[in-house]
Amino acid sequence: MSDKNRVLIIGGHTAGIGDAVYKTIRNSDAPVESEIFLPTRDEFNVLGEQKMLAYMKANGPFDQIVYSAGVTKLAWIEYITKISLDKIFEINVTGAILVAQAHLAAHPGHRVRYAVVVSDASDTPMRGSVAYCASKAALAMAVRVMARELAPDWITVAVSPGVVDDTGMTNQLAKDIPEFRNWTPEAARAYEDKGSVLGRRMTKEEVADAIVFALNGPEGLNGSTVTLNGGK
Repeated sequence: MSDKNRVLIIGGHTAGIGDAVYKTIRNSDAPVESEIFLPTRDEFNVLGEQKMLAYMKANGPFDQIVYSAGVTKLAWIEYITKISLDKIFEINVTGAILVAQAHLAAHPGHRVRYAVVVSDASDTPMRGSVAYCASKAALAMAVRVMARELAPDWITVAVSPGVVDDTGMTNQLAKDIPEFRNWTPEAARAYEDKGSVLGRRMTKEEVADAIVFALNGPEGLNGSTVTLNGGK
């Protein structure tokens, strides 16, 4: 058994929140060295139960797990398809539960700190985002249920950011929202900034700091939501 802190970051292979978590942990001066795993989608499909289980058995057990996978697609309610609804819920909610299930099956009794990236969309209704908002609300409740059911072996915490600058999702939405709402890009950004007291987006580094806090902070965080949205 490794004497290192073994960390699995799901969604860490792209230049988003997961990657920022990787860099934050790698550059920390923690007393225990961390061995970080950043599987690609091909290596670790959150909906592929047998493949996930095999990965957990081959590379685990993990002491800390970060779930930062997430997708969205803008659509008015009258036009959203069941395929889109299913995909968004599967990645945003089902995957987070299946990850915990796979590790429990592969390494029963191992103590785990589990940080799940939710979103302040979980309690902020947004036009054109019924699937995303509903899925994040479901994910927030899933975290609370996992926190009650899996403690004390697991400490499960939600980290709920607002809009995070320079992620794949944010950059894509910056292109999609003006067309979807028939706004100019400038008007779309002004509307977004108006919702934050700070008048800016959160940075990936800020969110990563909160996730690392969730992974290492007091066990009393179990079931809590750490929110970063600039006072929205």
